[in-house]
Amino acid sequence: NQLKNADHDEIKLRNLPTSYQLSGEDPEAGVIASPSSKIRNEVVGGVDDLIGLTHLNEPAILHALRLRYDSDIIYTSTGPILIAVNPFKLMDLYSVDVIESYRLQGEGFSSSSERNAYTTPFKRRAKGTPFMHKTNTESSGNKRLPPHVYQIADDAYRAMMRGLENDRLMTPVKGRPKRRGVPDKVSVTNPSNQAILVSGESGAGKTVTTKFVLNYLAALSKNKTSELNGTPMSPTAINSVKQNLDDVSIEQQVLRSNPVLESFGNARTIRNDNSSRFGKYIDISFTKSGKLSGAFIETYLLEKVRLIHPAHGERNYHVFYQFLSSATASEREEFYIDNLMHDDFHLLAQSATYDRRDGVNDE
Repeated sequence: NQLKNADHDEIKLRNLPTSYQLSGEDPEAGVIASPSSKIRNEVVGGVDDLIGLTHLNEPAILHALRLRYDSDIIYTSTGPILIAVNPFKLMDLYSVDVIESYRLQGEGFSSSSERNAYTTPFKRRAKGTPFMHKTNTESSGNKRLPPHVYQIADDAYRAMMRGLENDRLMTPVKGRPKRRGVPDKVSVTNPSNQAILVSGESGAGKTVTTKFVLNYLAALSKNKTSELNGTPMSPTAINSVKQNLDDVSIEQQVLRSNPVLESFGNARTIRNDNSSRFGKYIDISFTKSGKLSGAFIETYLLEKVRLIHPAHGERNYHVFYQFLSSATASEREEFYIDNLMHDDFHLLAQSATYDRRDGVNDE
């Protein structure tokens, strides 16, 4: 029987067999979301993918998500969709080592040493060396890494590369004699173009999630560049590239565009100190070899009313506070603002809110 109150603050499943309870002093505290043949006791909430629940309804879903959230597991899959619950705290889920783990899984290996021991159908191997290739299932013992935003980005990247490879294979080579009855180009739909939709209510973490996706794609592109040069990048090398402020590669240019967009389009609201007050469409282009070649960012639906009337307890756009906090004497003289500060401007003072609660310094 499923019990829930009107506000969904407490959701529990009762009258389940003891075989469907996780370890713990309180049987109800460890009860899984719903009995299923795909339930794994070592996984908090019973499943990493909600599709594995027998009863895929609102109480079961919310209960599974709550169990995982209480255990600091913020990512849960439901088929091809990733559910992310904002933890409102820093978490060690996005290190270079984590990026490397999901990259290796996407390539079909569980470690860098295992990667060096096997080849793929598209890599040339030494003469006389038998072909060997492990799939995800074989290399990881039927165990994939837990759901993560990096996995979503990796799946999209691999699907794009498969589509590009299909396009290459289906395109006839110039100079090769045309076979009778075969058209110049086989009409086959190859989904090389991929899309990742990041949606959610205010404060859900859309802006930060987009940054993680871009970081991962940039890391894949950097690694692909190194592989083409014959020197695959190690996690340490990837980290050094990310920290090198003098690196002006395409990947870094794409990543560096985010702070500019946030300054002019993000603001503090009641629920979120860095809320995007506009929509953003990022079109990233890759070469046929998988290297990032450029990006186009389109913005739309900017909340213009915030410019003239920010609500009480909220702020105008970040750029005003950042400029007033960091402007030099010569810049103040150039723009005729002298010693004026935030409370001297009606557009900023009417909300009586000037600081940020997330610890970010406007300077």
